[in-house]
Amino acid sequence: EAPNISWAYKSIARLGGWKDTKRTGRASVKTLWQGWFRLQTIPEGYELAKSLEHNDL
Repeated sequence: EAPNISWAYKSIARLGGWKDTKRTGRASVKTLWQGWFRLQTIPEGYELAKSLEHNDL
């Protein structure tokens, strides 16, 4: 079963630093943007590490 939109929203918000508590409410647009940016850097870091592994520095 594929994850739903609520799961994606919360996961991206957590990457942006949002804490899921009763006091915090919903994640802001800024937090979601920061989470989205961080999500984009994860595969980039993986590809960089993979390329360094093949170069045997």
